[in-house]
Amino acid sequence: MEALLVLVVQAVVAVFFFILTSLASAWALLRSFKPRQVVLTGAFAMLLMALAVSIIGRPDQKENPLVSFQQYFTEQHFEDEWQADYQTAVKMGAPQDKLEGFKDDYKQYFYNLLPSWIASGCLVFGLIAYYLVSFILSRVTTRVPKAMPFQEWVLPEPLVFGLIAAGIIKVVARQNVGLDLLGGNLLVFFTVIYVLGGFSIVSFFLHKWHLPATLRILSYLILVQLPLDTVCALGVLDVWFDFRKLKRPRTETTA
Repeated sequence: MEALLVLVVQAVVAVFFFILTSLASAWALLRSFKPRQVVLTGAFAMLLMALAVSIIGRPDQKENPLVSFQQYFTEQHFEDEWQADYQTAVKMGAPQDKLEGFKDDYKQYFYNLLPSWIASGCLVFGLIAYYLVSFILSRVTTRVPKAMPFQEWVLPEPLVFGLIAAGIIKVVARQNVGLDLLGGNLLVFFTVIYVLGGFSIVSFFLHKWHLPATLRILSYLILVQLPLDTVCALGVLDVWFDFRKLKRPRTETTA
C-alpha cells in the first residue's frame, strides 16, 4: 500500500510539472516565439520548478542548498537513498537477489547521473508540451501556427562541441571524481539531444518514403530496442552530411 501511494504521489507531481511546462509553452507561443525557443521555455520552466522543489526539500531541512547538493554525491547519502529505494522496490514485489546485483549499476547510471536525467527529462517534456499546446491553441486562435513537423527539426551545429567537450572531460578526468561526474552528466545530456535529432532524421525518411503509420510505429519500436548509440550517431553525423538537405539560410526562421 505504501509503495502504491509513492507511485500515486510521483504521478501527481509529474502531472503538475507538465501542466506548468504547458503553461510556459502556451505563453511562449502566444508571444510568437520560434518553435525551438518555445521548447526551451517549457523545459526551463520545468527545470526551475525541479530546482525549487529540491532546494526547499523537507520542511525540517535547514541545510544550505549548496551543502545539500555536495552531500548528495557522498557515499553515505547514496547508501541512504539506495536503502529507501530498495525497500520500496521490495514492497512492490521485486526479487531481492536481483536488486542487490543492480546496486552498482544504479549508482553509476542513475544516481550519479541524476542531474543530466532531470535536465534531459525537462527537455523531452518541453518538446511534448510544445506539440500538445500548439495542437490546442492553433485551433483556438490564429496567433498560434501549427507545430513544426518533428521530422524537420534541425539541431544547431555548435551543440556538437558540447558533446565533444563532454567526451574529452570524461576521458581525461578518470582520476578526478568531480570532473568525471561532470563529464558523465554532460555526455548523457548531449547524447539525449542527439538521439532526439537522430529520431527526427529517421522520421523524415519514413515520411518521405510514404510508409503507412503502422510501419512507421513498428520502425520506431525496432529502433528503441537497438542500442541508441546508432540513432545518436545519426544525429551527430547530420552536422556534416545534412541527410535531409534542410540546412538553408531559412532554417533559423523555421526551427
